Amino acid sequence: MGCCNQAPKGGTGKLSYLLGLMALLFVVILLLAAFFG
Repeated sequence: MGCCNQAPKGGTGKLSYLLGLMALLFVVILLLAAFFG
């Protein structure tokens, strides 16, 4: 899974938050595509 392969937590909080949000949206889109596609 991609959740454990992120960069170290030494960067800015906003950057890691955006990366997590993008990853979450990506997973949601994949799930929607799997259900309706």
